[in-house]
Amino acid sequence: MAVFSFLFGSMIGLACALTGWLACDMSLLAAFGLHLSVSMVVGTALVVAAVHADDSTGHEIKA
Repeated sequence: MAVFSFLFGSMIGLACALTGWLACDMSLLAAFGLHLSVSMVVGTALVVAAVHADDSTGHEIKA
């Protein structure tokens, strides 16, 4: 699950970086930094959300 979370975060980071670079006139280095920060934050947030969705027995917690 963690691998897919970071891959999804990387795709979102790429979209943000390309938008910033092409549409908002960011430098290439700033767009790369934006890609890294967004991909790490989104990936980590998804991993934390997946970890907290399970209890200690491995069953999903009901809402």
